[in-house]
Amino acid sequence: MPASTILLIDTDPAFSETISSVLSGLGYSVTAQPDPDAAFAQAATHQLVIIDVVGERSGADVCREIRATASMAPIPVLCVSQTDEVEERIRFLEAGADDVMARPFDARELEARVEALLLRFQRSKDQRATVSSDGITVTRKRRTVAVHSPKGGVGTSTVAVNVAMAAAQRKPDQVVIVDLDLQFGQVATHLNIDPAQTLADVVREDAAMREPELLRTYATKHDSGLHVLAAPTGPELADLITADHIDRILDTLLDTYDQVVVDTGTWLDERTLRSFEHAESVLFVVNPEIAALKSMTALIEYLGEAGTVAPKSTFVLNNTFGREILKLRDVEAGLGTKVAIELPYDPFLYLKAVNEGVPIVLGAPRSVAAERLTKLSSLAFAADGVVVPQEASERKSGGRFSLRRR
Repeated sequence: MPASTILLIDTDPAFSETISSVLSGLGYSVTAQPDPDAAFAQAATHQLVIIDVVGERSGADVCREIRATASMAPIPVLCVSQTDEVEERIRFLEAGADDVMARPFDARELEARVEALLLRFQRSKDQRATVSSDGITVTRKRRTVAVHSPKGGVGTSTVAVNVAMAAAQRKPDQVVIVDLDLQFGQVATHLNIDPAQTLADVVREDAAMREPELLRTYATKHDSGLHVLAAPTGPELADLITADHIDRILDTLLDTYDQVVVDTGTWLDERTLRSFEHAESVLFVVNPEIAALKSMTALIEYLGEAGTVAPKSTFVLNNTFGREILKLRDVEAGLGTKVAIELPYDPFLYLKAVNEGVPIVLGAPRSVAAERLTKLSSLAFAADGVVVPQEASERKSGGRFSLRRR
């Protein structure tokens, strides 16, 4: 976000120069002010305030004063803690800080936290300014989309990555994809990125699951503007992540991202079911073959077509490698509902995308597959007023989505 104005309150000249140099190099306009009283008078004209060493008064006191002043209350505040002690960070948060960063820190961490706070500030500003003709304020609805298939090899990750990428093209830096295929997730491979941190690292730090900006630093940013929360590096780490962790992570992500895509892979457990419950849209991917169709119908039966999920379920027929095995009408008859999107047969295009780590919507944007995947993304997120066809009246009603106990 170039040209954003940042006020730095810091009585430590060396540290002030370090922070100013990093942020100026990223295109931000930084005003360094060592006098807290003078800085307080300037805060309202800036888009972000960073509070470091403030002399006799504590950083928490200065933060509290900013929060107590109506004209400055909406301005995001990043406080720099002198230690990584939990008590000190809590003091800043209780004083009204939006985020806390402990010394020493990496320049990349500073960049990520500043970017996240400015994006959230801009989104809040946009929402406050959006008013309908009758004077009622309209806020944008954030959405979560889950993608699942009970059978491997049907293109679940391909669909999830392309749906997320298409959304990120509409909203750069406001979309994150979560790889919940915890044992052998391949989202990072599909995007040709090497994540420094994964979901296994997130759950080791309780604060990361509570603080939106901190959680954002665990995501890897793709050049396109799509952010990725990667699966653990090995199957032995999958058990570290519980269903309660998934609840907390998905809730917190919606405080820093507009849209979330969850690749749940093929494994069905309580963690997957929690993802379904959080999602406004659940995309089920099936291939036009007997084995895939039988797996999907078994899943539908096993889940009992719960009322809380059935209305938001959407079926995607992926002809990635199979052509003229089962026709669309056969698949719809087997599922007992309509297919929302049919992806075309093109084995070379799909394999090329995975092997090169370039999603189809980026690598072949004019292809039929890219057009269908982009449309699917719009449907899933109800973009541009488009609503996913639900066929809810044809489905059975039920209770909460849960695993049967045998």
